[in-house]
Amino acid sequence: MFNPRPKQADILSYESGWMGVAAVPGSGKTHTLSYLAALLITKGLICEDQEILIVTLVNSAVENFSNRISQFIRQAGL
Repeated sequence: MFNPRPKQADILSYESGWMGVAAVPGSGKTHTLSYLAALLITKGLICEDQEILIVTLVNSAVENFSNRISQFIRQAGL
């Protein structure tokens, strides 16, 4: 179970619009944003014609995001 720190909890309260997250390496950005994406999906806040866009500087992060989001969604029972 993900137990977010206060600033991570602020990010997890997001529900729509644009958002940018900048933080130092190791601060939990990937984990927090993956959890947020899973929340938006499992809460039904993403419609069939919508997507979640996560932009990263390195391609190796894409698989990491994908795996974490999938894991959170499975934990939610979907």
